[in-house]
Amino acid sequence: MIKNQSTHTHAAEHDGEFSHTRVPADRLLGRSHFAAAYSSEHIAGGEFVVGAAFAAWGASPATVVLGLLIGNLAAVLSWALVCAPVAVRSRLTLYQYLERVAGRRLVFFYNLMSGLIFAVIAGGMMTISASAIRGLTDAPPQVQWYPTSGLFVAAVLLIGLATVWIALRGFARVTKFAKICAPWLFAVFAVCGLAAWPYLTAIGGAQGLDGYETLQRYVWTGNTPDGSPSLTIWQIAAFAWGLNLPLHLGMGDLSTLRFARKPGYGAYSAFAAYGGHFVAWLTAGMLGAASAALLQTDIGKLDIGGVVVPVLGVAGTAAVVVASFTTAVPSLYRAGLAFHAFLPRWSLAKTTAVVGAVTTLIACLPLIFLKWLDLMAYFNILTAPVGAVIAAEHFILPKLGIAPFWRHGRRDQNNRAAWSVWVCGMALAAVLLAAGMHLFAVFIPLWAACLLLYTFLAYQQAPQSNRPSERLYHNAYGSDDIRLTTHTQTAKTALSQRRHPLLYGAAASLLLMMAGCGMLYLPSSPQQYTTAFQWLLALFSAAYFIQTALWVRLSGKDKSS
Repeated sequence: MIKNQSTHTHAAEHDGEFSHTRVPADRLLGRSHFAAAYSSEHIAGGEFVVGAAFAAWGASPATVVLGLLIGNLAAVLSWALVCAPVAVRSRLTLYQYLERVAGRRLVFFYNLMSGLIFAVIAGGMMTISASAIRGLTDAPPQVQWYPTSGLFVAAVLLIGLATVWIALRGFARVTKFAKICAPWLFAVFAVCGLAAWPYLTAIGGAQGLDGYETLQRYVWTGNTPDGSPSLTIWQIAAFAWGLNLPLHLGMGDLSTLRFARKPGYGAYSAFAAYGGHFVAWLTAGMLGAASAALLQTDIGKLDIGGVVVPVLGVAGTAAVVVASFTTAVPSLYRAGLAFHAFLPRWSLAKTTAVVGAVTTLIACLPLIFLKWLDLMAYFNILTAPVGAVIAAEHFILPKLGIAPFWRHGRRDQNNRAAWSVWVCGMALAAVLLAAGMHLFAVFIPLWAACLLLYTFLAYQQAPQSNRPSERLYHNAYGSDDIRLTTHTQTAKTALSQRRHPLLYGAAASLLLMMAGCGMLYLPSSPQQYTTAFQWLLALFSAAYFIQTALWVRLSGKDKSS
């Protein structure tokens, strides 16, 4: 059974997030929460960065599509089969789980590292949002490591303030915000492709090119600007799989999936992998190519504002800002949990507020955005060994007669096996990089090697038992009894509120957004209709948010009455 819960029970219940205890059955969340959270969190402003990057990296259309299909499938399986079972069975945050595995010293180190990672992700989203706002003004693009525009700094500060405020509302409020944004973000990225296509075909048609040839010539050319080798299918697959490694194989989503009623809810990460990554990256690449053609420049020279504003206008900027919010908020929430794990005297709200303030100041430096994708790859290397240790602790050791948390409660809680795995993992990563392995693929052999190494070291050091593995899980995690409570019954009753005229109106607004792209397919050049299209897109977007906001307000009154 998990020990030392009583020390922090009052604080955990007070902040409502159960950051030091198991999540009780009456606070579990349903499938719609996770579908919305994954849909919106992974349709972020960064998707515009990645979509344009594939074009700059010289991938061909077939390479991009096949690589993303394979890599995103691997990511979904990692969430559903690795992270979610650990989260649902233990009901602990990543940091509390790791403390029981490896002791407070490793937790202190990992919390610092993990908190910085998620803070950088949140800060990067703030920077990307501010860059999109810059696209509506005459402010210069932010291409230095330091800011060169007061407007850019002001935009970052305002966005940071809003991000912190939403994050302080807690995970349930975060998912409520995500539910509002997710359908609109899906529609916007569909519009990216639908709106970009007539611009691209007009250019290609003038040169006698068909649709696929146009994609090869102007979007995914198969050639890099500097003549370096283009990416292969397997490198793109590794990129798609590893982009969110800190969350799935790195176990960062223990902090959120612990609220899930069933491990199967990890499969809702498919909304992230295919809706947020596959579709968004493809359509963002098409949009970037169309904008580059309109501006008569190379796609590699565009910032986020340059990618979205020429075709989508104000609605494009709003899409980047909203999409960035839905990633920045849960990332800041995770960063707050990371630092709160070794600052238990502070409330989670205070910790999150302080982390958010510091993150906002750092986000004023465009360096985060300029090195965004490389930073994510290095973060994968740092977190992969820890995720492998947790996976071995949960999935493999009990089958060998070793209980999870086998070192917990000892006088010396410093798990030397875990430390050894992390150090050896960093050494292996350095060797692989020196040998020429692509940065995006290093995490794959690294995670597998650390999984096997920790299993071997733990088997040599841990006491072994003849008890069945389920009994070992029960002793470590506690009861797995999930009962249908009044709280969850209320959540089911709330399903009827989704059949509301305001929601039908909101759905109609999304359909009209996509239908509005039809004017760009009218005879003559699509540039003649660009301004009218942008106004329609902004109008229907505003209609969607007004109707969903009213529905949220009315449904809240119904619950309180």
